[in-house]
Amino acid sequence: APLAGEPSALWLGAAAARVALLLRSEAYTLDGPLGGNLPSVCEVAVLPILFLLGRDTLRRAPFTLAWVVAAAACFARRNHLSLADDAHADALFLFAHSLEFLASFAYLLRSALIDVPRGDVSAGFAHLLMPVQQALAAYYWLQAFDFSPTLVGAGLPFEALQIGCCAQLGAYLGASALHFAEVLDRNEASDGLALGGSHAGAVAM
Repeated sequence: APLAGEPSALWLGAAAARVALLLRSEAYTLDGPLGGNLPSVCEVAVLPILFLLGRDTLRRAPFTLAWVVAAAACFARRNHLSLADDAHADALFLFAHSLEFLASFAYLLRSALIDVPRGDVSAGFAHLLMPVQQALAAYYWLQAFDFSPTLVGAGLPFEALQIGCCAQLGAYLGASALHFAEVLDRNEASDGLALGGSHAGAVAM
């Protein structure tokens, strides 16, 4: 499944960074009806699930993942917001987004290269949900969160978040297009085989 393997290993790192951020600062907690403790509980609850989905990649390529994590951490140190009055907490937020950015393209590659078993409902649901979820994030960073120079801690964090979210949306839309194109192709092939079988039966009679 496209969710397993490399994407889950990267999402695991992002979720761990978000948990560390929640423990370090409350500046990045969500407001509104979906705020409060619910997001924190969800971030903690998803950790073992992501570990199970990504454990094969963690065993197979630990050094590669370590280099990827180090590169994401370096990028986050050079490009982060200034909401928490704590450079480490601010960098953790961009670090999580950086890993999610990489995970989205790993998800796209797995969708392109791995055959999903016929009738896999979970894969179809994931391909529907991921673009919707990412579209909300892209809308937030493009429209709802206004640029302010006082919120820039280092580098170009607003640009990194906006471009990154849009690129992730494109990756998830691409993965969905590949998946549903494959589903349609399989259905057409099955219909063709069924039609051919019925014609053969009619001729035999």
